[in-house]
Amino acid sequence: MFSALLIWTLALVLGGLAYARPGDDHKTGFRLAIDQFKDIMPRVVMAILTASFLGSLIPQEQMASWLGASTGFAGILVASLAGGLVPGGPMLSFPIAVVLLNTGAGIPQLTAFLAAWSVFALHRMISYEIPLMGWRFSMVRLVSSLALPVVAGLLAWLLVSVTGLDGGL
Repeated sequence: MFSALLIWTLALVLGGLAYARPGDDHKTGFRLAIDQFKDIMPRVVMAILTASFLGSLIPQEQMASWLGASTGFAGILVASLAGGLVPGGPMLSFPIAVVLLNTGAGIPQLTAFLAAWSVFALHRMISYEIPLMGWRFSMVRLVSSLALPVVAGLLAWLLVSVTGLDGGL
């Protein structure tokens, strides 16, 4: 709720400042916003539908056995692998993470999932990194990054254990 309020406030303040300036800056900004809305909204809707269908297909007991809080280190490893295999950008990965959370995934496991998605993203390696940077760089970066999602998951596990921060989720 706070983030939505912050975004609305920023949009209104910046829109007001653009309107107050001489010229048509406010019209240009509004046109850009409309164009981006047309481009992004269908993706957001499809990503939410995809994640929701995924949530309905995976039984909660199964999700809990793979990624539940009680899976510990093994669940962190599974989440790290799964996160690296998820194609697409944040419009798909975050709705999937929400579905995983709602179907019983633990906070450390979700942390590892999102860390792996952001660090590995095999689809980005194939599409961009290897063609632009070459195999040698890509393999060195991949191997040197292998531990990052697991470390993030373990740190989240420690944080949750010490503070009990998962109680409100």
